[in-house]
Amino acid sequence: MRGHPRLAKSLRKLSQNCGEFALWLSVQSGKLNFEPRPDDVYIASYARSGTTWLQMILYQMLTDGNMDFQHITQPVPYFERALLQGRDLNKLASPRIFKTHWRYSKLPKGPYKRIYVARNGKDVLVSCYYFFRAHSTFKGTFDEFFHKFLVGNVPPGNWFRHVAEWSAHAADPNVLFLRYEDLTNHFELTLRRIAAFLNKDISPEKFALIAERSSFQFMKQHEDKFGFLQEVMLEQGFTGDAFIRQGKTGSAKEHLTQAQDALFDRASSVVIMPAPLETPSRSASA
Repeated sequence: MRGHPRLAKSLRKLSQNCGEFALWLSVQSGKLNFEPRPDDVYIASYARSGTTWLQMILYQMLTDGNMDFQHITQPVPYFERALLQGRDLNKLASPRIFKTHWRYSKLPKGPYKRIYVARNGKDVLVSCYYFFRAHSTFKGTFDEFFHKFLVGNVPPGNWFRHVAEWSAHAADPNVLFLRYEDLTNHFELTLRRIAAFLNKDISPEKFALIAERSSFQFMKQHEDKFGFLQEVMLEQGFTGDAFIRQGKTGSAKEHLTQAQDALFDRASSVVIMPAPLETPSRSASA
């Protein structure tokens, strides 16, 4: 029997496109059912840039902070995935907190508060490499992933476009633009900035509890409550490597060659975002 490789390839591509269209329809259905509220808060970032950390910070800040949830996405849903799954977000009590990796333009329009956290792009690259090596079918080299990341050919999309779009709204009154580096180097000061942005008066006792429970050490100890779709991935046979890997900055220096470092700098030269508190630089890769 004669094979038809071209036809098979076309049918496979059509099947994949239909699958993507089905996912798109599910998200659109969820958006139609979703009712925005003026006190909603969105915490956003590109993947592997600190949204899970902010989920815990805001959960502790805006609730009684108890740890009786099975996973952080129960009290603080991953917005686009919740829409995809058909979860009724209208049942959540106010103020609702949502985590998202969407660009600014994809979120509901309105006065809702948005907190964006941007991380050093090279550190994001390294973190994404280890994450997708552990939790996807990608098993290539770092150099292969580097070139995919540079052109946005990775599941989270184009980092440069994502950060540039949010940076354009950094001065908006309903946007708080944070740097991941400030969460690691100026943690308490950044917590106070978040509290002020949310108009929250926090007692010294509450502040100490938020700081303790939002620390890297505490979250690492309770990693089963923060792992990205951990149960689903394990069911599908993926490795259970850590979701919260190191929680530090500057790891890119150990991975990028001089040529890769220079190439990344050239690609990020058009992206301008607020600098970390400790440096005057405004480079996207600084």
